[in-house]
Amino acid sequence: MADSEPAQYSPGYSIRVASRLTGLSADTLRMWERRYGFPRPERNASRVRVYSKDDVERLSLIARALKNGYRAGEVVPCDTPALRQMLSEVVVEESPERAPDGLVAALLDCIRHDNADGLRAELRQAVATHGAKRFITDVASPLVQAVGTDWAQGRLAIHHEHLLTETLTTQLRLLLSAYEVSSRRPFVLLATLPGELHSLGLEMAALFVALSNATPRLLGVDTPVDQIEEAARALHVNVVALSISSGADPETANAQVSLLLQRLPTRVQIWVGGQGSSSLRIDSQRLVRTRTWSQLESAVAAWSE
Repeated sequence: MADSEPAQYSPGYSIRVASRLTGLSADTLRMWERRYGFPRPERNASRVRVYSKDDVERLSLIARALKNGYRAGEVVPCDTPALRQMLSEVVVEESPERAPDGLVAALLDCIRHDNADGLRAELRQAVATHGAKRFITDVASPLVQAVGTDWAQGRLAIHHEHLLTETLTTQLRLLLSAYEVSSRRPFVLLATLPGELHSLGLEMAALFVALSNATPRLLGVDTPVDQIEEAARALHVNVVALSISSGADPETANAQVSLLLQRLPTRVQIWVGGQGSSSLRIDSQRLVRTRTWSQLESAVAAWSE
């Protein structure tokens, strides 16, 4: 059970993050603030501009309107409902690639053609259109699986996979910087076991945990068991979350997870996800299987209750 109620929190974005998420330059945002009175960010204790989630949503709609031929003077003063109404006819006529399945296909096409700028723009648009949580479940996760399949079948090269990793990691960390809070339990340490080198699953899980009202602590990939234990104790975490890939050796994974259960404090749960987690033969109430996003969300909710 949680020790206390989670703190109320309204995520804030720096001007750099807001610019990256919307595709609008920082200079443009400052100019609109002077000329139109929007966006009107708050200032934090250091007098730095902080944009709200609603600001970023409205700015993303404005950016879409500009791409469809509207002028700044027509759309910047409009509120969010008016912008959605303005774009409604455009949305109806848009390509089916705006749907998650089609969007994944469009992103794959950018990767195949080494179109880094297009990939970044499509990812930003996907966040604005679907929201951060659906971006993970409906766009980023299927995209990572599709790239893995295409690479295994020889349709993509290793540099294509690197392009996805670099670009998607940047987007995920930008989002995490806005949603990560240091006071919401459970505290979840995320890592992979030795020999597990894929990081995107961890990056997505860290953001998803933050969006589910918990606090992620991203340790990283290829981490020895003793280092996971040391970090868990030092950071006073409630949960250690492990991603186990389909390529992991089942016997080795079983031995390493069993060792962690023995060495971690009994108050600490271990959550295991990834395709390789189904091979674990460990029977413990402290071991929670979180192979799907809904199971991960349920695990956070169950711990909090």
